[in-house]
Amino acid sequence: MNFQVKEFATIRIFSNDLKRSREYYEKFFGLSPVEDSEFFVSFKVGQTNLDITVPDQKNPFSTGGSVGYWLVDDINLVLKKAELLGGKLYRGPLKVLEIQRQILQIQDPFGNVLGFESPL
Repeated sequence: MNFQVKEFATIRIFSNDLKRSREYYEKFFGLSPVEDSEFFVSFKVGQTNLDITVPDQKNPFSTGGSVGYWLVDDINLVLKKAELLGGKLYRGPLKVLEIQRQILQIQDPFGNVLGFESPL
């Protein structure tokens, strides 16, 4: 039994302060939400939905774990913008010579970790 994997459809993160998270990602990506309610906000980032919601018993808030990576032209600019808005470097930049890319993880001001990669 085989299936075809394409790209990420959705990346979901959790926040204890949804209003501040919405404001951070509006500024970080330069995008308005496509969906916005009291307990949920969603951005369309390229072809991927970035959903932010409040934690619950089945999805508690935590830092780290699985990390998806967005492909970007320049991860150094990503890091500068993240830091300008109150985010910080979590890991990297690391060179991955096998795939001729470099990777970076940033931590938003709310503890979530997002990944970015760019060509070397």
